[in-house]
Amino acid sequence: MDRDELLRREDEAWSELVDTMAAVPADRRQIAGAVPGWSIHDLVWHCAYWSAYAADVMERLQRGEPEPEEPQDEAAWDAEILATGRSMGWDETIGRLEQNRERARVALSAFADLPDLAVDWFTDDTFDHYEEHAAQIRAFSDAP
Repeated sequence: MDRDELLRREDEAWSELVDTMAAVPADRRQIAGAVPGWSIHDLVWHCAYWSAYAADVMERLQRGEPEPEEPQDEAAWDAEILATGRSMGWDETIGRLEQNRERARVALSAFADLPDLAVDWFTDDTFDHYEEHAAQIRAFSDAP
């Protein structure tokens, strides 16, 4: 997939995610159950976090640096990510999601020659992620 196709796919998935989030009533955003133990708010922050992480990785690759190593304790890392998101209000979380989405798009666009690793990070942590979680949000929102 070339850069234009990647950006088009991301834009389509982004629109679906935004529309899906907008349809969630404010009083349902903090209710756990979108996925086990997570609310809609948690899923939105999760997408925000990972799009920023993908941007960080792509920026490292542009500088000729390796990918960061995975943490030794992934459960603690996941808990820290979740706690950070839960400390933010809805508007701040949405703002961070929008900023990080743009950072990922800029980072991808900055490559003269697009390496496979950048394509993988962008794909996994933007449009594939948005599509997966938009479906979960939609299913939760449609539930009685």
